[in-house]
Amino acid sequence: MTDVMRQQAPPSRADARANRERILVAAAEVLARRGLDAEVREIAEHAGVGVGTVYRHFESREGLISALIERAKEDILRRLRVAAASTDPASALRTLIGMVADACEKSGALAEAVLAGRLQQMQPSDAEFTELVADLLQRGKREGSFRADLDVPVAVAILRSAFTGDAFLSLAAQRSWREAARAIEAFFFGAIESTAESGSSRRSH
Repeated sequence: MTDVMRQQAPPSRADARANRERILVAAAEVLARRGLDAEVREIAEHAGVGVGTVYRHFESREGLISALIERAKEDILRRLRVAAASTDPASALRTLIGMVADACEKSGALAEAVLAGRLQQMQPSDAEFTELVADLLQRGKREGSFRADLDVPVAVAILRSAFTGDAFLSLAAQRSWREAARAIEAFFFGAIESTAESGSSRRSH
């Protein structure tokens, strides 16, 4: 009787968490390769679980994609918080730009779909990103590494638009995700750095 009950028992919480993680990892890999054409069946097979297991964790294919986008956002936010707390503002912003490029490169076709505006209804809020970037820019102004007359809201809007639309996608198609990000970074810092800081940066390069 005990053996029968054990066989019929639902998966433990640990097993459920492991399955969810396996599904998310598989979804990231399949969607990076296949984009929005990927089917739940393909993701389930890649994860080594049944289709029913996928739907027990995510109510729909769209829900799975939304969870994947949210997961990527939270990972970047977590790393940005660490960078903001442990490095100077300029280095933290450069770290952010590099992380965005790496995330796009890793996400492949899914990143292309997001930047092309095909998943606008699934986009998570970027309020915390905006606040963190604004704080870094304000701190850089106070410390003298950024221009004293820098208009922080405008700088935040420019940086946000540079990395969240099809302009970044088009530039990456001509070069690569990392080269596109480096070009935007160079242009952005050329505009916001103080004269003394930009001169020092050029000499160090």
